[in-house]
Amino acid sequence: MAQTCTTSIRLDESLAHKLDDAAIKLHRRKNGIIVHAIEEYLERHAAELLCEDAQRQSLLATRLDTGNDEAAQWESAHDESGWQQ
Repeated sequence: MAQTCTTSIRLDESLAHKLDDAAIKLHRRKNGIIVHAIEEYLERHAAELLCEDAQRQSLLATRLDTGNDEAAQWESAHDESGWQQ
């Protein structure tokens, strides 16, 4: 079984009731519905997130002094913060 972590969210009453109703009608746990919704959201926006990261990396690369070896500059200045490995 995959490791999990616990988090909490706040829902307005209307959304909480819709979630309760969906869980009953679909015979699923609320957690399963929420996890599925988050997975779908992240898949739908994956390209957008990748483009934002590529743009950030490109902007960083354009700040480099191109008078020296560009590959070495890229290696020393690239930013991997927020990347999953």
